[in-house]
Amino acid sequence: MRAKVLPATALSFVRAALAIAALSACAPPSFAAEAPATETPATASAALSAALPDAPASHLPAESFSADSQPAPAYAELSLASSAAASQVSGEAPAPKLDKWELDSACQSGTLRGKPCKLDWPPMLWEMFEATTVESAGNLATDSDTRNAITTHPYWATYIKCVHQYRYRQWTDYTPFLVHDIGHPMQGASIYSIYEQNDPKSRGLLLAPNGRFWEGNFWRSRFKAMAVVTLFEIQWKIGPVSEAAIGNSGYNTYPVPGLTHGQTTNETGFQDFVITPVYGLGWNLAEDAVDKYVMPHIWRRTHNKLLLTLLLPLTPCRDAANWLRYKPAYYRDYPLTPLR
Repeated sequence: MRAKVLPATALSFVRAALAIAALSACAPPSFAAEAPATETPATASAALSAALPDAPASHLPAESFSADSQPAPAYAELSLASSAAASQVSGEAPAPKLDKWELDSACQSGTLRGKPCKLDWPPMLWEMFEATTVESAGNLATDSDTRNAITTHPYWATYIKCVHQYRYRQWTDYTPFLVHDIGHPMQGASIYSIYEQNDPKSRGLLLAPNGRFWEGNFWRSRFKAMAVVTLFEIQWKIGPVSEAAIGNSGYNTYPVPGLTHGQTTNETGFQDFVITPVYGLGWNLAEDAVDKYVMPHIWRRTHNKLLLTLLLPLTPCRDAANWLRYKPAYYRDYPLTPLR
């Protein structure tokens, strides 16, 4: 009986070995194998998606991988993809996470989507609150009428009266040129910078990326920022922590100094709702141009922190936004700055 069982068992082992060999020959190559010599954009896109955390399956068209829209060199190499796949198979530690610059580049190129590329609201709102606090403190420190209003008038009743008396149908508020054509654009540009430094799709994205002025991703980021700047300005003029609430703008009416046609003002008008986001965008673009065409020449020649800080007048709004996130004035969100 045993003499009949042994040959049958040996034959079954031979058949199993042949079946495993045939399946191994027909199976596709593993991710740990080397990439093919000629790699198509579709396979590159899939590999890049595998390399990035939380990245969905990529369906980017082939033309999106043109020379002008290639991701940063860190993404061009597929070592992260192979190591991530190998770690899943072998149970080793996961591949290293992308740093902030690599993450921003992936979000801006479309390689990475989803939660990692969303606007980070909590720090942005906190920095805007800091900006509002600094501006209100400046008004209180430099204007005796503001100090008198906040200390002698009841808060809520006076605030509601000021909002009700705000001259929404009048364009100008008759404030000096330095206030409405310099101060408010700078205020708007600072909020643009606060938005950009908290949005992975905008962070470090300068004017005319890839040499193209009408780059869609750049302008989409700026127009989204414009909506946020407009909301900030509405709060600053008539919100609960506004000039109407703290400075009581709109409470008193008096003749406009220097005008003889009977014009009066209560320091309110519609112009700031427009000037701050629109002129602020222009100021923001001007600082973009300085960062792109002027500052790199300086950064390559000096690493002196004091000197770089003294260059604040070249990009004052961007530097102010840096301070509000507790960074040096010369800090930038792209790898051009020699100091971090």
